Amino acid sequence: MQEIELKFQIPAQALGAVQAELTALDGGQHQPLRLRAAYFDTPDRALAHARMALRVRQEGRQWVQTLKAGGSNTMMRLEDNQPAKAPKAKQPVVADLSRHLGTPAEAALRAVLAWDPVQDPSGAASGLIELYRTDITRHRARVTVGVGTPHEGVVELALDLGHIHAGDLDVPVRELEIESISGHPMAVIEASRDWVKRHGVWLDTQTKAHRGDRLARLAALASQPITDASEASSEHAVLARPARLQPDSSLDDAWRAALESCLEQISGNMSELGTAPTQIQQTGYQWRLGLRRLRALGRLLKPTRLPFPHAALAQADKLYAQLGLWRDAQALAGLPAKIVRKGGPDLPLPYPDMAATHDEAVIALARSAPATMLCLDLLAALLHPPGDNAEAQQPYRPWLVKRLSAWRTRCRQAARHAGKLSDIELHTLRKRAKRLRLMADLFAPAWKPKRQQAHGQALKAALDAMGRLQDEAVAESWYAQAAKDDARARWAQDWLHGRRRKLRRQANRALLAWRDVKAPW
Repeated sequence: MQEIELKFQIPAQALGAVQAELTALDGGQHQPLRLRAAYFDTPDRALAHARMALRVRQEGRQWVQTLKAGGSNTMMRLEDNQPAKAPKAKQPVVADLSRHLGTPAEAALRAVLAWDPVQDPSGAASGLIELYRTDITRHRARVTVGVGTPHEGVVELALDLGHIHAGDLDVPVRELEIESISGHPMAVIEASRDWVKRHGVWLDTQTKAHRGDRLARLAALASQPITDASEASSEHAVLARPARLQPDSSLDDAWRAALESCLEQISGNMSELGTAPTQIQQTGYQWRLGLRRLRALGRLLKPTRLPFPHAALAQADKLYAQLGLWRDAQALAGLPAKIVRKGGPDLPLPYPDMAATHDEAVIALARSAPATMLCLDLLAALLHPPGDNAEAQQPYRPWLVKRLSAWRTRCRQAARHAGKLSDIELHTLRKRAKRLRLMADLFAPAWKPKRQQAHGQALKAALDAMGRLQDEAVAESWYAQAAKDDARARWAQDWLHGRRRKLRRQANRALLAWRDVKAPW
């Protein structure tokens, strides 16, 4: 069974209004349902690493065992529900894998847990242990969305309130789930847009299993020495992954797989930031990188008539720009100390907008309506029917090679005369080269691995060299502005200006070295 749903976190100040509206919509048709569940995995988290979750849940008087697994995108998940027996009095809840025999879940459990149903029917030897529990009260209502339109559908709104427990720790749950019951899946997105606009809920792709597993890890660390408890403050950034494609994939398959990869990185890091972790450096960087990959993908597909969501890129551009000052602050954080070591004044970086550099600003942006609306627009594009025209059905690889080759030729021509480029021209080259690298990496499975690695390393070296030059140019402009009110800033400005020639030479050498490396295609 494929589950089509989206999950949102509810701002504390909006909870009362959400509860009141859901109660009015339900009209007394559904009684609140208490859901108490135990979640199971191996000690080394085999299921979690495979993006799967196994639970046994009491739903009112019924017991259900469920295996969930990641689907094709943020909106779709695989789910197998099977009746379960209530545990005997004073006996622990246990998972019985035999309940999934003959279902799609069986193959997944065999592969991940090395489960042999013949030798071990219930999976008792698979090493499964209970890691955490949830205690949730669910309030439900069903509504019809898009009446009279092609996207008409019935969705269930589920407000989940309660806690996740692991050891002596617990975290609150305050979520709104919107699930497709019948009709067009776009109804889920249309309903979601409405609740985002009116109540400020924000998209969260982290499941209760994800949050519960993290809590269980923290609970296990609670009894260990503090020096071993690094997990308590560690980041959980979602890294970029290549598009999942087959050699014979069509161009229609390719843009969808590439967009899914970008969406996964964007929504995953947004969700992590929304939990307000103590450290966000890598997560914030990966979120911005995901936005940049999306923008580059849009540029790659611009000449086509494919239903790529080009209109959504305007919002991606705004979010990317809003993260820019925070990113610059992270990249230049060590510069004041370096200036002091060189004999300069001890001055903080003169940010043009201090508030935008704070982690709180990034967290607020991840929870913002524009960020969630962007993800909904990307999901809506993925629901567009597959293209059946010649352009959409052509093999993707020849088209991609031609397009990236043109990009690479343009960059190589500019790199040949990098020493004569103005600062603006060099910055333009850097943006084009970065788009080339991002798209070459996004479609990495199409290339020969060794050539892809060599090309990627050489291009990264050139981009890093140009990046150092650009970062210090940004800092120089900040100190130049500060020098109008503080003469000490003039020293830093002049020192940075004097470094330009050296950094330009480094960038030129790296660009020329990249020009000599063969393309991976």
